[in-house]
Amino acid sequence: MENFSTKQVKNIALLGHAGSGKTTLAECMLYEAGLLSRRGTVEEHNTVSDYQPIEQERGSSIFATPLHTEWKGYKINILDTPGNDDFVGEVIASLKVADTGVMLLNAAFGVEVGTDILWEYTEAFKTPMIFAVNQADHDKADFERTVEQAKNHFSKKVTVVQYPLETG
Repeated sequence: MENFSTKQVKNIALLGHAGSGKTTLAECMLYEAGLLSRRGTVEEHNTVSDYQPIEQERGSSIFATPLHTEWKGYKINILDTPGNDDFVGEVIASLKVADTGVMLLNAAFGVEVGTDILWEYTEAFKTPMIFAVNQADHDKADFERTVEQAKNHFSKKVTVVQYPLETG
């Protein structure tokens, strides 16, 4: 592995309500960076970040898992955090070291209770945030509704950078 200066290291925390797709996104990031020959799935219990037997049994993260990759001259540390608020301590620890957070919003459900709880912590730590609307292929996905909810819950400054080609 290459040596990186601190300016070349970025810590990104993946945040969101339980089931919003954080672990799947982390898996995709590692796959696209060329670190995995195939993507694992939560359903098949073979993701890189949910490796603890209890996580595989539950089908959800319990621990924040640090992952890393290299991308365009940077070392990217990815913190895959649990979405269940019983494990919010793992999220808090991740936010203390995160340069940026990515808050995943499930397009079928919009802003959920866990999202609001996590947002309070991102505000307390002044973590710069990116919202990502995920699971747009779900039958009940509604991108526009999800964006409107994000604006109402978090800030009218929420801005769409990229629209999905289609949803549902």
